[in-house]
Amino acid sequence: MIMYKRISRAQVGVVLLLCLSTYLSAANLVLFDEGHAQTAGNADWVIGGGFSDFADVFKKMGCEVKSITKMTKQDLANAVVLVLPEPNSYYTPEEEKVIVDYVNNGGGIFVISDHNNSDRNGDGVDSVGVFNRFLPKLGMEIEKKYFSEAPVSGEYINSPITKDVKAVGTWGGTSVKCLSASGIAHIKVSAKNGGGAYIATLELPSGGKVIAMGDSSPFDDGTGNPKDKLHDGFNNPKCNHDALARNSAQWLLSKKRSLAGNAYYSFLKSDYLLLSEAEKIASSLPPSYDASDLNKVNNLNDTTGMKDYLAELETKMLNMIDSDPSIAEKIRLDFAEKSDSAALLKRVQAKLNFSSIHNLR
Repeated sequence: MIMYKRISRAQVGVVLLLCLSTYLSAANLVLFDEGHAQTAGNADWVIGGGFSDFADVFKKMGCEVKSITKMTKQDLANAVVLVLPEPNSYYTPEEEKVIVDYVNNGGGIFVISDHNNSDRNGDGVDSVGVFNRFLPKLGMEIEKKYFSEAPVSGEYINSPITKDVKAVGTWGGTSVKCLSASGIAHIKVSAKNGGGAYIATLELPSGGKVIAMGDSSPFDDGTGNPKDKLHDGFNNPKCNHDALARNSAQWLLSKKRSLAGNAYYSFLKSDYLLLSEAEKIASSLPPSYDASDLNKVNNLNDTTGMKDYLAELETKMLNMIDSDPSIAEKIRLDFAEKSDSAALLKRVQAKLNFSSIHNLR
């Protein structure tokens, strides 16, 4: 059974801030790898360059977007998505293990390759070679091919990834091969170019997710270093690459409860939630009330009512987050606007006319 204890207003505020920071770090962080030659040659696949529009897709969904240059367990611990945009130098064996473990433990990665023999920095390896050292462990492989196809004329299946996507293109790209039976090719290139996946997804039993495509051009927005030969594929009016990016981001963010959902649920169970509920109860009480009315607040931890209440909140909020990740940010902002827990505590005390309130922990 949940037990109550008296705590000070300062402690209530500290707990609230800790819960809020846990939610923010665990539910909203998206990392873009910028430490493996993402700007070599004519590439500019960084959040401040050619992939800025792609990064904005996550930001508009309420995510915090940051760059990362080295893969460590600590750095990935609070991220829900890791974007790997056409690396042109190898990850170390330690980094490869960190990435694989991250997905196996419920994280999501977006793998963006380029065509075979696309070594931009002359170090003897391209993104195909980089990814194929560890991606097969996660059930996918980048094919060693080089072709252009615009629009891509293979099969487009009806799925969340292809919503509002009528046409896509590849200009010097390759295809993805699903090694696992759970892999799904959402768009396929033509039989002439092998019929492989233009974009594919895979979800592991752990909740980990992989989405992969074989060309960086579709998400290039044409910005970045003016010396680079960049082209705005992201906003190409003949294609729907922007919709593809939004759908892909939403699929990655619609994670199982092991990450964002559980972190957000923890936030919902914070002291602030109980204080808010106590205020609602207090507001509904008549001017004159007896001990049985007061018990409505003091018994928030009863084994049936409180459990059912939190279970109902959990289901509702997690379903909302799963269907639209951006809703989490809207709800967070709503809580943040009311986050003066000391003032809230005073209002509850005044309405209930007693000197202290009990809360969870």
